[in-house]
Amino acid sequence: TGRCATMELRGARDGWTRKVSTNTWLKWLGGAAGLIFVIWIVSFVLRPSLPEDDGFKGGPAPEHLDLFIGSLGKDEHKPKEQAPPPPPHAEAPANASQDGNGSTTTYVIARDPNPDDDGGFTPVARAPGSREPSEEQSTLYMVDGGQSEADPAPTSAADNSSSSVDSGDNWCTPPWSCSSLSLSIPATVAEEPDSYFCTALPVGSEHQTLTKFIPKARQEVVHHMLVYACESKPEPKRPMKVRTKGGEEIEVWNCLEEPTCVSSSSNYETGKIIYAWALGAGNFETGPDAGFVVGSRAGIEAPYLVLQSHFLNAVSNETAAEVAEVEMHATSKFPEKVISMSLFSHNQFSLPPQEERVEVKAKCCMKGAGSADLLAYRVHGHQYARDISLAVNNESIVSGDAQLPHFFTKDAAMHKLRQGSDWAATCAYNTEASNTTVTVGSGHNDEMCNMYLMLSSHVPFNSFCIGYYDGDGFENDKFPDCMIPEVVDVEGRLRVKNVLEMPELGQVGGLHLGYQGNPNWLLIFHRSGREMLQIDHPEPISEDVLMVWDTLANRSVTTFGRGLFNLPHGLTVDRDNNIWLTDVDSQLAYKLDPSGKLHLTVGMSNERGHDRKHLCRPTEVAVANNGDFFVSDGYCNERVVRYDARGGVVAELGLPDANVVHSLVLDDCSNTLYVADREKSHVRLLDADSGQEHPYIDLSQFGYVYSLTKDEYGNIYALTWQRDVPVRKTYLVQFQARAALYFQQYGSFQLMPIELPGIEFPHDFAVSYNFQEHALDIYVGETGPGPHGKVTSFSFAL
Repeated sequence: TGRCATMELRGARDGWTRKVSTNTWLKWLGGAAGLIFVIWIVSFVLRPSLPEDDGFKGGPAPEHLDLFIGSLGKDEHKPKEQAPPPPPHAEAPANASQDGNGSTTTYVIARDPNPDDDGGFTPVARAPGSREPSEEQSTLYMVDGGQSEADPAPTSAADNSSSSVDSGDNWCTPPWSCSSLSLSIPATVAEEPDSYFCTALPVGSEHQTLTKFIPKARQEVVHHMLVYACESKPEPKRPMKVRTKGGEEIEVWNCLEEPTCVSSSSNYETGKIIYAWALGAGNFETGPDAGFVVGSRAGIEAPYLVLQSHFLNAVSNETAAEVAEVEMHATSKFPEKVISMSLFSHNQFSLPPQEERVEVKAKCCMKGAGSADLLAYRVHGHQYARDISLAVNNESIVSGDAQLPHFFTKDAAMHKLRQGSDWAATCAYNTEASNTTVTVGSGHNDEMCNMYLMLSSHVPFNSFCIGYYDGDGFENDKFPDCMIPEVVDVEGRLRVKNVLEMPELGQVGGLHLGYQGNPNWLLIFHRSGREMLQIDHPEPISEDVLMVWDTLANRSVTTFGRGLFNLPHGLTVDRDNNIWLTDVDSQLAYKLDPSGKLHLTVGMSNERGHDRKHLCRPTEVAVANNGDFFVSDGYCNERVVRYDARGGVVAELGLPDANVVHSLVLDDCSNTLYVADREKSHVRLLDADSGQEHPYIDLSQFGYVYSLTKDEYGNIYALTWQRDVPVRKTYLVQFQARAALYFQQYGSFQLMPIELPGIEFPHDFAVSYNFQEHALDIYVGETGPGPHGKVTSFSFAL
């Protein structure tokens, strides 16, 4: 689909075997088309009308149809005598990344300037600065219709507008331009109880960072407000014109009948939730150097903001002057911390009555090569829900009481959530008070299972996970599009950013970008003044062979690693910042802890061998989330050795007829090892458990395969070298999974190459998505000429 996330390599493996004649298919298609036409005609006959008023003119309004839940097989029951559920929309905020000054600031939820203004109740689980129990509703995440008795927020009747702001607030700091955006809907549109209306506002620039949200509504009138970012201009089929108190004529539409991010195209757009308000919550600030990035630029693709408002009751004389309004502070500065949302929900369950505890689970393997910080979380359920918790790889992370006000609670521990792992939200219920089966739905007598995770990283990770009956879910992401285009003007997109050469830098064995969680720190594993020979060097190198290079400041941060390595080769840094290295002369693979202290080795020191105790010129390490690790072995063996976390051999995964097993990466969610068979120009795919081999990827047209790596979203890349030709060439090759992979475990890939000029002796590389520039940052390390090394950094504009 052209997304930064690799496609999930799961699905039906057995394929389609039944053959159906063309005439049979035509009969079925014709019948289906006729049925759809009849339903469409009937819907016009049965559709109720919105009453007209002086405030607006409305056309006929159909009953709400929850298309998305229906498509997932939602039960056909309908709650009795309840307000209609809100409209089709979805999931999460898409936000920003690193700034140009190179510093890193941890995002902190701002402390509430009026901490006591919560209307008489004090949520026990509420963290300082956490905000409203936002009652979001979507086709995926249904909302309860309850009210609170918290104090009202101030009321205003501003127009939908954007204006410059000169404020003393910290969010407006020269030289960055600042502005205020406002979305407002008058209460006069609410002709019926539980009315949902939306209005849109263009962002008006390529990028803006939203740093503060100021709600202006009274909870007695407005149940909740949501602000969405939409990819295209909202174009409702039945828009209505209404005048604000300021006299501006704005366009609104009924959100029960049409999606929040309604589009004229046939593509269904879920949009991204970037703000939510309910129950009289106060202002919300993102904190220093953090925010939600919106705008029209590629990679952001959020040029429109939409306010969705749920009005509790029909308008009356007392409420005619009320509004639902959100004011937002914006700055042109890119934040250093990206805020994004991952939502977990289950909408296909029923609960037996008279049970003390029943659990429902939504579990997905979350894509990504690293980890994300958990800033805050929010749980949501109805009257039978008790605790809702999050676990990662069966390790409990956080939980919340569904009977307390549903504020976003700051995660005091700032857990790092490992990607490539199973994340599971578990909702627990007590149905002892019910005499009948409790089903999922939007009514008060129904139930819900929702958990919202606010994540922080240097790139956005917007996604949602929808659980099915057995708990295993479908994960869908809204990552930026960072696929290399099929037709590429390389000269117009590729540029050299920097070339690092210095006397103390030897041949470069390995590179890792993002060392210690800093996206600008490059860890370099080099050979000082040594070169690889046919015989092994018996003594360790006396100089430091590990260097941390600040790519933004262009300076060395620190060096270490002297006296440990005979001839450095491969480098891997795991999600816990442990450093894994291989040495082709000492015949060892090493694990250093984050401080650089030696933790363990595998292999026999200075002894080549072919049994389970020995390695023979090992080349690289890949680490699984359960602590197991894999060593590619190597120059004189034809295998990958799997070890447990303590260094015990688990299995030998054979690679018959391999010719230099030179690099490997692990795709965690599909449990697949990608192994570079260097001299055969193949990337071989192995099941990480059984060792079963699947069809290889042939890269012979691009040369020998020297290295494999992943970016933040789990996309896999190869570094290849055409070395046996008069004019040598080096390529970066991106693996793009074809759509066929939805239907089979292993299949073909679209191979998208970029020629990297000026690279003469490539050995290892690193690739990272630069959200601020919407580009791939590429770093290539070389083993030459002679004992010298070089690191070249490129930027490839997407």
